[in-house]
Amino acid sequence: MKAHREYYIGVLAAPALFVCAASAATVRGQILYASDNSPAAYIAVRLNSDAKGPSEFVYSGSDGRYYINGIPPGEYRLEVWRGGKVVFTVTITVQEPVTDVATIRVPV
Repeated sequence: MKAHREYYIGVLAAPALFVCAASAATVRGQILYASDNSPAAYIAVRLNSDAKGPSEFVYSGSDGRYYINGIPPGEYRLEVWRGGKVVFTVTITVQEPVTDVATIRVPV
């Protein structure tokens, strides 16, 4: 007899940023090292707002590009983290379907 397995998909308590909404956007951009403009890989990025709290961290790829999906339109602070602290912050307005953020340059 085959074993019967049940799978449950649940939602953990999370800030409003993670609520699946009919209107959600993607925030995208690129992070470069200021010294030589080379891609800054595996740098932590997140959005934060007083009303919605912080999003989960995403990490820039080997090309320095990052994508934060499923974000409701509104005002946010985009935070770039390195070594456990914020190294860059910019206020952005998220709009559908995609919000492009200007290239960010961080110290090496």
